[in-house]
Amino acid sequence: MTKKLALAAQADCCTTISTLLQSGFRLGDALDFIGVQFPKLKARVTGVQDDLADGTMIDTAFARGGFSPVVCTQIGLAGAHGDLDGALAEVAQYLKLLQNSRSKVWQLLAYPLTLLALLTVMQFGIVYWVLPQLSADPDQAMGPQLFICLSFVLTVLLITVFVKGMTPQKRYDVLHRVPVIGRILTEYYQYEFMIGAASFLGVGRDLGTYCAYLAEQAPGPLTQVGRRVTNELLTGVSLQTALKDDLVPASLVHLMAMGQEPRLFAQSTAALARGLFKNLELRMNRLLAFVQPLMFLILGVQIVVMYAHLLLPLYSVVERY
Repeated sequence: MTKKLALAAQADCCTTISTLLQSGFRLGDALDFIGVQFPKLKARVTGVQDDLADGTMIDTAFARGGFSPVVCTQIGLAGAHGDLDGALAEVAQYLKLLQNSRSKVWQLLAYPLTLLALLTVMQFGIVYWVLPQLSADPDQAMGPQLFICLSFVLTVLLITVFVKGMTPQKRYDVLHRVPVIGRILTEYYQYEFMIGAASFLGVGRDLGTYCAYLAEQAPGPLTQVGRRVTNELLTGVSLQTALKDDLVPASLVHLMAMGQEPRLFAQSTAALARGLFKNLELRMNRLLAFVQPLMFLILGVQIVVMYAHLLLPLYSVVERY
């Protein structure tokens, strides 16, 4: 299985290809340029070109090249609506948001994690060097804390493996009930639905065709929406009624009720998609704002535990001398 490209590399590739396509380049020429501009990606680009030459679907070729599912999904949509440069520009913007969020997380974690590591080293020094010299029992002092730490790490690893092993639909069913994370996940799928809808409408397609396309894709939350909407349309339900879903923004349904002419409706849908992206960015930044305070809270608990289980017994031993 091909290793996934870094988010920054994917964003750069998508931005460059989008710009070249808008300038009149063909996709093959744009990929050649990527291979020259980013020499480390030459082998991957060649693999994508070989797959395309063999008749492989464009989204499958990019997936084999190490691009994320969100990129491949939008490329697949572009294969249906024809606006590949627009789709790549949108997905590049989202990838940059993810990259910036991850970078910000590490920036926020660097200082408290460093303090936590130093404090842990200090604890081990006291337990396994100072206490033995004072005839204290290191296992009694450190044992409970080690058990709690190992249990926490093991629990996190098990949850991570469990969630990653789920199908996209099952993962959404579980995580969308989690406070904060569930809301962000729902808004992400709403954003993904809207940028696809805006692309379809922008080239003269309708939302019914868009949902029929979604229904034929690999299983996932938006695929379920597409199948349900398509089935309800076949039974005579209106499109406006069928689109009432948690993963379809209510603002889109309200926009449909206004009865705008097609070109204006497509532009309004694109504006809604951009608004959803801004909301998603704002919500992720708010979540990141809690990262550093949480780490300092953990650090404070660590200090209290260290004082209660290590320093107090150490003081008691010292008083005997």
